[in-house]
Amino acid sequence: MLKKLSSMAIFSFMATLATFAFQTVVTHLLTPGDYGILAKWLTDIGYLGMFFVLGLDSSILYHAKLGERYEENMGKNFMIYFLVFCIAFLVIYYFNLDSDYYIPLFISIISLSITSVFKSYFHFKEQYLWFNLLNLILPVCLLTTFGLSFLLEIKFEINEALLLYAIVSTFVLIIVGIKYFTVSSIRFTKDLFKSLSYFLYGIKSILNKLLSLTLYASTVYILSFYKQYELVAFFFVASSISKMVWVLPDSAGNVLYPRFLKIGTKYKLDEVVGEMNYYAQIVFLLNIIAIMGFAVLGHFILNILYAEAYQVIFVPVIILLIGNQGMVYFKLLSRYLASQNNWRPLYYSLAVGIIINAGLNFLLIPEYGLMGACIATSLSFISCGLFISLFVKGSLFGFINVFNVYKKHFSR
Repeated sequence: MLKKLSSMAIFSFMATLATFAFQTVVTHLLTPGDYGILAKWLTDIGYLGMFFVLGLDSSILYHAKLGERYEENMGKNFMIYFLVFCIAFLVIYYFNLDSDYYIPLFISIISLSITSVFKSYFHFKEQYLWFNLLNLILPVCLLTTFGLSFLLEIKFEINEALLLYAIVSTFVLIIVGIKYFTVSSIRFTKDLFKSLSYFLYGIKSILNKLLSLTLYASTVYILSFYKQYELVAFFFVASSISKMVWVLPDSAGNVLYPRFLKIGTKYKLDEVVGEMNYYAQIVFLLNIIAIMGFAVLGHFILNILYAEAYQVIFVPVIILLIGNQGMVYFKLLSRYLASQNNWRPLYYSLAVGIIINAGLNFLLIPEYGLMGACIATSLSFISCGLFISLFVKGSLFGFINVFNVYKKHFSR
């Protein structure tokens, strides 16, 4: 079990590290104000991307579990993506939206959406080596492209940075697509809407993803509401640092999700739940180490990586690291519940977190600025995680029962 998690975590950490390095490089290419605009643009990709794909990236995995052909459902996805893509450009033209902002946005969304569907094939097949390698391509390409610009001392306007991101995402789509077509294919059928349940499952997953993103993104949008784009930049960087440890629960979730889907057919419930608790306990220990490590080395790290303006994020990063434990609960338990098509606990826990986050942000940001935003976000993460744990018996204590790790590895 631990070997699979270690392998997934290493690749996930490499992808996260490349993403982090890309974001760090961009802080030197853009002013804090422009970087705040980029941070909001990347958040918009997450939001609008959900409505672009209509949750069909989740449907294709769930319905593969039911025995439906992956190639036919991929054809359904692509036809829907094409229709939505055309509608998006009509909206830009009709409402005369800022094309420098929105055209790169929609190009990036459609490229990343199709890329995600290609990669999900390898995830479902539990071909983790290819799944991990394909996940590395985007952050590595972004880091390479923007890193070369930094080394060549090429400065960017914000619109140029957005366009370059869109070009890179399109290039990655081509590379991942080539790999997919070496092992599988796509089938287009005339009965696009024959399987209503396929689209209904996608709609359910949209609500889950919408709430998940809102839990984090509400802070970005509230700071933007106050026109505090420099604070958006500082919060985004602090979040990026704290999310470095998210590779641990994400890796565990990626290992476990195909097993969750196959409970009752290939795997036993008790065995898979036991694996989930074990992974969570390891993540809990490593979270503690991460908090202590940054408390000691944080100033040194910030001095090396960022300009002096970003030194203000030292304490905010620690605050966000503390809140990460709540996301361990949510990231693992939400995948388990979604695999069982049990969505209500996800909605309830996310709603609790969002209400707390939005309420505390509006209360704390005017008085405490960045610090208040991070306190609100951290408390919302913890609230969300604790609430969802109430729906899975034994998880509240099971996730932090580190004695089990000691007993498993050191007790004779």
